Amino acid sequence: MKRILSFLLLLCLAGAQAQESFPETKPFKYYKNDLKVTVLSLFSGSTKLTYERTFYNYYTRLDNSVEITGGVIGWGGDLLNHNHSKGGLCRLAYKFIFHFSEYPYSEPEHLLNGFYFKPEVAFSSFSYDSKDGMERLHNNRLAVMGCIGYQWVCHRFVFDIFGGLGAGIGDENEYNYYHGFIALPKGTPTAFTAGFKLGVAF
Repeated sequence: MKRILSFLLLLCLAGAQAQESFPETKPFKYYKNDLKVTVLSLFSGSTKLTYERTFYNYYTRLDNSVEITGGVIGWGGDLLNHNHSKGGLCRLAYKFIFHFSEYPYSEPEHLLNGFYFKPEVAFSSFSYDSKDGMERLHNNRLAVMGCIGYQWVCHRFVFDIFGGLGAGIGDENEYNYYHGFIALPKGTPTAFTAGFKLGVAF
């Protein structure tokens, strides 16, 4: 009996030593959602709020998410054009998140963290003052873009920087600004977007 107990004790000590020699990977945070505000839009005449939900597959290690953005044009300081824009906007994106790790089969530290590619559809509808100030014009514009970016999660804080290019159709804007994207160059059926968002994960 003493020999068996001694053997079991040795096994426990060996297991503890092995666990100490090969520590477990750092557990990642199971934050699957975040809420973000597009910062630069607050100074260009609109307020945008984005909700993101991730769909992480434990077995395939694939991490995708969906982003839905809604905004009110007219809420925010219009430091860009001062044309009293009023209206609304929406954006929908499907995001492919890429986690780079030293160990390819280890889980990411944060599900929402990493480089990403996202196809995105953006639509805005608003009225604004013409450059000569003589009339009130209306603008409807749709854009389909491919965006790349990086999202960094620290505890619950989220920082997201992105840029993208695509095609746009609809009414032309005298100021070449569609509250979320521009035509580049002006007057062409192109769409360019860039910016960064701040938010919280939960």
